Amino acid sequence: MLFLREKLGIQHRPLIIWEPAPLSCKPENLQDFLAVAALVDVFSPNHLELAALFEDTPATSDRSEIERLAKKFITNGVGPEGKGTVIVRVGEHGCFVRSSNLVSKWLPPFHVAGPGEEQATKVVDPTGAGNAFLGGYSIGYLQTGGDIIQAANYGSVAASFALEQVGMPEKRCEGDEELWNGASVPERLHEYRTRQESAGTQGDFVSGSK
Repeated sequence: MLFLREKLGIQHRPLIIWEPAPLSCKPENLQDFLAVAALVDVFSPNHLELAALFEDTPATSDRSEIERLAKKFITNGVGPEGKGTVIVRVGEHGCFVRSSNLVSKWLPPFHVAGPGEEQATKVVDPTGAGNAFLGGYSIGYLQTGGDIIQAANYGSVAASFALEQVGMPEKRCEGDEELWNGASVPERLHEYRTRQESAGTQGDFVSGSK
């Protein structure tokens, strides 16, 4: 893709986000994955896909293990000049964001299970949530001038709408505002950020690993 753009005289480099195909996530493809990750801006497997790339690594939502595997990609180099980002999507455990020059950070999911619940009551079907996350991330990245944590906030909120039903969320307009499943995206984003600020003071979602 980059070669063809250059051949056509297109100098501007696009933001490239790579969500790997699950069936390609095998240990025998790891070296190819490492090589390709150096060409993209964001490498975003889910935790199952990430673990599947490594020999004798069971699928797990354990934070320390996810951080360890993500670091292997960061150490090898993600993106031009190694300035890219790894985002591991971990379902009901949120997501892990890591870049070479950023303290690694965990973000919670928007929908959180209450006491005694196995999963959040509004979570109906996870199909498409990863795609929605990365679509929201790309918009957030552009609107915030490349802030990868804020972009991940957008992604988490976008995924929250995809989870609430089987199929597409319902969209309608009230005046100039779009509502998805009856909710305002800016209001939901504000709620999500406010929750994080409160949790962050307690260190719930921030990892100090470099």
